[in-house]
Amino acid sequence: MSKVLESWCNSDNHDLFENFRDFNDWIDSRESDAAQFCNRFGLDNLAHPSKGFYAGDKEAYDQAFQQFHIERMHDVLSKEAIVESFGDDHWFRRNKTRFDQMVARLMEESVVPFIGAGVSVAGGFPTWKNHLREQGKTAGIESAVIESFLENGAFEELIEQIENTCGKDVFAQEIRDAFSKTGNLEDITLRISELFSDTLITTNYDRLLEQSFDVGPDDEVQVVNGLNAMESPDANKVTVIKLHGDIRDPHRCILGKNQYDEAYGAPELDLSRPIPKLLRYYYRTSSLLFIGCSLNNDRTIQVFQAVKESIGDVILPQHFSIEQAPLTLEDLRKRNTELLNIGITPIWFPAGEFDKVEAVLRHARNEVNYRKTK
Repeated sequence: MSKVLESWCNSDNHDLFENFRDFNDWIDSRESDAAQFCNRFGLDNLAHPSKGFYAGDKEAYDQAFQQFHIERMHDVLSKEAIVESFGDDHWFRRNKTRFDQMVARLMEESVVPFIGAGVSVAGGFPTWKNHLREQGKTAGIESAVIESFLENGAFEELIEQIENTCGKDVFAQEIRDAFSKTGNLEDITLRISELFSDTLITTNYDRLLEQSFDVGPDDEVQVVNGLNAMESPDANKVTVIKLHGDIRDPHRCILGKNQYDEAYGAPELDLSRPIPKLLRYYYRTSSLLFIGCSLNNDRTIQVFQAVKESIGDVILPQHFSIEQAPLTLEDLRKRNTELLNIGITPIWFPAGEFDKVEAVLRHARNEVNYRKTK
């Protein structure tokens, strides 16, 4: 048996079979298209048709894979929807080029994910905007006043009013009620844990990322508060940097305007404070990949803008965002310019199709595996 196994693994590159997992899974899925494919190649009666196809006719397997790969790329990078929305494939071609650039950085293991609230929403947690709506209700603030703050992006000012109305202890308990539960490990969280096993940065308070890595008997994750994030990481653990704090210690979370001012500096941004210093370090030394982030004019973006202005023409690492496309071509061009001018390269998905974020990450994982076979 061992000789048979050795023969399968070491001859004709059979040891690379698992690097084509998505194609193999599709062949073995028995879906209608896959069933027709198996019938065409006489694979219908095999328990694992993908393995039989790979071992029996590698040349045909490679040709079929190339066609599958092109079709999957078009689907994941939203070619049809982009052409329909914006008139031609210009922005799809941008997507393809930028996706390839991101995969190249992943191959170099130089990418650090920056995880925002969108990932937590997939795990069953509220958006920060919806959470503040609930906080405002608890505090008895009129709905119209709450919506006025939210529409103007004045989240910190709304938090300040909530705390002034009912106190910081009530606000902290509402945070516990919303974010201390055990979340659902959805596909997007699992894709993140597959792609990254060194350092992750998040603005989220919940423990979804820790859940996705804590699968063994030992504690595999080191959680670091953003205020202490320049301390030496444990090389044997995954480091999750909670930029604004951890739900297990809500009184040390950065929540209200006064706390943001203290953490980032006010009235002027202070790049020497711990959190801006941390952001500056990763912005200058790693390729950041923003997942589930709004990337509007918040404190994080203000730090990146200040760093970029301060260093002049110094070449920075290329950063990426998997970004929801605006509805109009004019707004898409404007948003594209805004992000590129702070060093962030957007990869677009159609408005509202948030499942595409996980699909892009899954395709990136598969692409890394494909390229290892070349």
